[in-house]
Amino acid sequence: MKKFLISALLLSASSAVIAQEYVTPADMPEAAQTKMYSILTDYNKCMMQGHLHSNHTAENPQKAAEAVMQSCENHLDELKTHLTSNGVESSLVEGMAKSMRSKAARQLMTKTMNNYAAQAAAMANAEKLKEQSANE
Repeated sequence: MKKFLISALLLSASSAVIAQEYVTPADMPEAAQTKMYSILTDYNKCMMQGHLHSNHTAENPQKAAEAVMQSCENHLDELKTHLTSNGVESSLVEGMAKSMRSKAARQLMTKTMNNYAAQAAAMANAEKLKEQSANE
């Protein structure tokens, strides 16, 4: 019974120590959190500008989206460096970067595919108008 109590006490004490060392972004000082949000804003801005300036005439929308993603990757590297230097748990750092990348990729591909669909519809309408004017 004593061994069980001692084991339970040691386990709870080690859990308390582990819990204290587990740092999340919310545990960072306010200035570090502000810097983190600034990096995230810069990443989102880069993705938006990249989409607006990407080559919409490319044959493959996926390649256009990949080029935009690659051009903004340095912001995620900066985020990971910032979080790591502030002692945030490494699994949270990687998870946050992965989550941001996945969300941006989904949004970018949706916008890109919608843009290509709109261009295809506009081209089809232009062809119809040409045919109608030629038949009249």
